[in-house]
Amino acid sequence: MSTAEQPGNHYFQLHGLRAQAPQALNAALKVAIGQLQTNLYGPAKSELTPAEIALFDRVGVDLDEHPEQDDPLLEYATEFAAILATSLTPTKAAELIERTPVRVRQLIRQNELYAIRVASRWHVPTFQFDGNALIPNIVLLNPELAELDPVSVVRWYTSKDPELEDSNGNTLTPLEWLKTGHDAQKLIKIVPEA
Repeated sequence: MSTAEQPGNHYFQLHGLRAQAPQALNAALKVAIGQLQTNLYGPAKSELTPAEIALFDRVGVDLDEHPEQDDPLLEYATEFAAILATSLTPTKAAELIERTPVRVRQLIRQNELYAIRVASRWHVPTFQFDGNALIPNIVLLNPELAELDPVSVVRWYTSKDPELEDSNGNTLTPLEWLKTGHDAQKLIKIVPEA
């Protein structure tokens, strides 16, 4: 069974990512979790003094864990891991778009090709490619997004935006907007700030 046919890869494809083996996703998830800041959550109840617990109780703060609720840190880490697991090396990206590795590294340095540096290695997310080519005009947008984290970049590119309607009234994502040949300048006006 090819990688594209493996169960679960449909999610990646919907988000413009080319999935690799599950082992690659697991390894990337481990790296992603290691890269996250752990201070997104307050101290655990076991780390608080009785006086602190009483204070939180008086003001209505629920210190009990609720595992049934969505965990934004876990969701972020999973998305980051999926991006890493489906990314290409600069050499593989160069082969895909039939350019030299030197040219691809130049595009990365100029922020025209969005890439993530982890452990001294570049990872080029695949959402930027359409077949064997870069999505038209994506090199104009990527410099505007260079300061954003990878998950925010992929979410922005793959989320429908009410400001992006085609001639039939369909709301498009920024990637769909570019793929259908619409003006990249409109997207530059609505890119999120870091």
